[in-house]
Amino acid sequence: MSNRPDVMKLLAEARPRRLDPEPGSRIDPMTITTYPRSGAGRRRAVPRRRLVLAGALPMAAALTVGALVLTSGGGAAPDRPVPGATGPSAAAPAEPRSARELLLVAAERTGTEKSDAGRYFVRSQEHGERKEVDSAKGRYGVAVRSRIERWQATRPGDQSVDLFQSIGFVPITPADEAAWKAAGSPTRWTEPAPAGHADIVHHATAGPRSVQVIPAGRDLHLAGQPVSAAELAALPADPAALKAALTTRYRRSGGTEDLRQALFFAGRDLVAGLPAPSRVRAAAYRMLADLDGVDFLGRVTDREGRSGMAVAHTRRGDSVWGQTRLIIDPQTGQALAEESWNLGTGRKAAASGTLMGWTLLLRAGYTDETPPSS
Repeated sequence: MSNRPDVMKLLAEARPRRLDPEPGSRIDPMTITTYPRSGAGRRRAVPRRRLVLAGALPMAAALTVGALVLTSGGGAAPDRPVPGATGPSAAAPAEPRSARELLLVAAERTGTEKSDAGRYFVRSQEHGERKEVDSAKGRYGVAVRSRIERWQATRPGDQSVDLFQSIGFVPITPADEAAWKAAGSPTRWTEPAPAGHADIVHHATAGPRSVQVIPAGRDLHLAGQPVSAAELAALPADPAALKAALTTRYRRSGGTEDLRQALFFAGRDLVAGLPAPSRVRAAAYRMLADLDGVDFLGRVTDREGRSGMAVAHTRRGDSVWGQTRLIIDPQTGQALAEESWNLGTGRKAAASGTLMGWTLLLRAGYTDETPPSS
């Protein structure tokens, strides 16, 4: 049985006053670049105590995972009044209205999780990458998509594995779909490869699923360096100390990115994919809340149709403007997705931009089950 009502009641009662909207706060103008609100943003309720990862892979063979505890991934319950609120028209708290407020709310909710234990941390993601297709009827964009389910070992002696499946390409925007149909709705196309490599044939239908063992020491990365599950567990739960630790790691890696960008990416990785304890994810959210250059994009809808709120880091300059967006469910503190956008070039940078790729976090949690071998 779900225990979400008890958790949400505690969150509603414990919400600190500092998270109330700040006077004079405003929505960032970049909100016009996000997806429109729609009824598609409501999501299916997922039991908190038991979870079947095969539901996140509809085209894959069924895979049952026993006693998987939801931690940092999607599948949040639909929007609804906060359990435990009183009065005939109990309503949810006001939505965050700044990047800082959203990230602090997410930290408060993430910090209440209890289970950070299990032989494996299982994470199911969908990856999409924009590709341009040339046809006699014109050019259009498609998303080449794949599902990766990682069984990340948390104990010495266990092997980490990836379950990989191509789930086919689809047109990205309505304009892309119209151009694709005008070209005859092809179900395959060939992507030219660099000299010396074989061309890649893409299909609109899903392919077979494969299982690959991940060599030890090459499965996790943070701030430009490999990181072990034990090192993740030992990261500081204090945001200032976490920032210092990540800064040290990044500088040792020899990376050349702007430090603020590197810290944004490291914080994103901690809250959206790595098997970090809830206390560390909460610290990562608080670190991001104090990081300069994090924009607030307001309410958005991800490629799975889930409603959330987004923050972003934008790389500005004379060359191409790029933006990385992190979409969060403010009710649960769970990261839902990451998106990469091309905003244009220099002064001509577009307000709408072009979606270049995404990662959807569909499921994440711990289990003591043994990973599949095929």
